[in-house]
Amino acid sequence: MAGFLIAVLAFLVVVTIVVLVHEGGHFLLARLSGIGVEEFAVGFGPRLASIHRGETVYSIRALPVGGFVKMPGMIGLEGETDMGPRNFNRATLPRRAATLVAGVAFNLIFGALCLSVVAAQPTDSVVTPDNPAAAAGIKSGDVVISEAGKTIDYSSQQASTASFQAADAASQGRPVPIVYRTPDGRTHTSTVTPELMLFPNVSSGNFGSLLRGPGVDLVVTGIDGSPPGTGDPAAVLGGGGAVEVSGHVYGDPTDTFSKVAVSEVRDGDGSQSGYTAAWRVGYGAGQPGAPWSQALVIGFEQIPAYLGNTASAIGELFTQPAQGAANFSGPVGIAAAAGSAVQQGWVQFLSFIGLISLALGFVNVLPIPFLDGGRLLFVGIEAVRRRQIRPQRQAVAILVSLAFLILLVVLVTINDIGHLSSGGPP
Repeated sequence: MAGFLIAVLAFLVVVTIVVLVHEGGHFLLARLSGIGVEEFAVGFGPRLASIHRGETVYSIRALPVGGFVKMPGMIGLEGETDMGPRNFNRATLPRRAATLVAGVAFNLIFGALCLSVVAAQPTDSVVTPDNPAAAAGIKSGDVVISEAGKTIDYSSQQASTASFQAADAASQGRPVPIVYRTPDGRTHTSTVTPELMLFPNVSSGNFGSLLRGPGVDLVVTGIDGSPPGTGDPAAVLGGGGAVEVSGHVYGDPTDTFSKVAVSEVRDGDGSQSGYTAAWRVGYGAGQPGAPWSQALVIGFEQIPAYLGNTASAIGELFTQPAQGAANFSGPVGIAAAAGSAVQQGWVQFLSFIGLISLALGFVNVLPIPFLDGGRLLFVGIEAVRRRQIRPQRQAVAILVSLAFLILLVVLVTINDIGHLSSGGPP
C-alpha cells in the first residue's frame, strides 16, 4: 500500500511540474505577444482557490494533475470570452505560432537543464545482488582501482566505461583480480569471474515476454546444455551459428529462460542492433560529477538524442506494432516508474522528471489537432490559404483527435497493467 501511495504522489508531482512548465511557456509568450490570458490554473476540475490579478485569474483546482492556460478566442467559437484585438485568433500568425511553440520549447529546455544538474552530481558505484562483483564481496560505494592489473580511468563516464569494458573483454571470461577501495579507505583484492551477457537489441525474437522493452539484458548460464566456456564472447555463443541458450534477466535471477535459439551473435555492448554479447563483472562505476560547462553540454545533447530515439520508437509502431507498443507507457507505467525513481533518491527522480519533460515536449509537437503541433498546423494552413479555418471545423478536428488520444491512453494503460501484473517492467 505504501508503495502504491508513493507511486501515485510521485506521478502527480512529475505531471504537475512538467505540465506547468509547458503552460508557463504559453503564458509567458502570450503576455509578450500581447495576447490576453483569462486563467492560469494549477490542476483541473472545480476551483479550490483563486486570485484575480489584472485580466488573469490564477487558480488552484481540485484535481492535481497538471494545469492549463486559457486564452480568449483560442478557436473563435461563439461564447468564448472576447478581448477584442487581444484574442488569440486575432493575433498575427507569427505571434500565435510563437505562443504555441513556447510550451514545447520550455519543456525541452527544462528537461535538458534537469539532466544537466544530474550530470553534475557525483554518484556512488552500484553493485546489484547476484552478480560476480557482489559474489566476490564488492559492495555499492566501493571504488574499483584496477581490474586484471589495468588501472581504471575515472576522468569521465565514457573513460571509466571504456576502461571496464576493455578489462572485461581482456578477461575472456576467466577469473581476474580486482583491487578496490571501501568507503573507510581500506584497499582490498578479490578474484571475480565475469559472466556472459547477451544483449538482444532486436525488434522480435524467441525470448517472448522477457523482451518487454529496450534495455533488457540477459545473463547466459548455459549454452547447448553446458556452462559457457571462455574466450571471445561471440565465438563462445556459436561463432555466428545457431545455439540454444539458458539463463536469466540481468538483476533478476528468478526471471529465467531455457533453451532459446539464437544465432548471428556478435561482440558488442548492446548499443548495436541484433544479438551482441560481452563479458561483464557486474560493477557500475560511480562518477565524480561533470563540471557545469560540460554538464550543460551533456544535458542539452539529450534533446536531439531523445527526440531521435522517440521518433524511431514511433516508427516501430507501424513496422513492428507488438514490439513498438512495448516501448511506450501510459499513466500506470509512468506512475510505477516515478515511484521507483523517487525511492532511488532525488538525483534519479530529477532525471526522471527531465526525461518526462522531454517526452511531453516531443508529444506536443506532433501534428494532432488537440495538441500544440495540431494548432500549429492550423496556423500553417491559414498562412497558405490566407484565411482562417472555420472554427466549427477546428472544434470537430480537436474533439476527434481527443477521442483518439483517450483511446490510445486506455490501450497503453491496459498494456502497462499487463506488464506489471506479470512482474515485468512498465
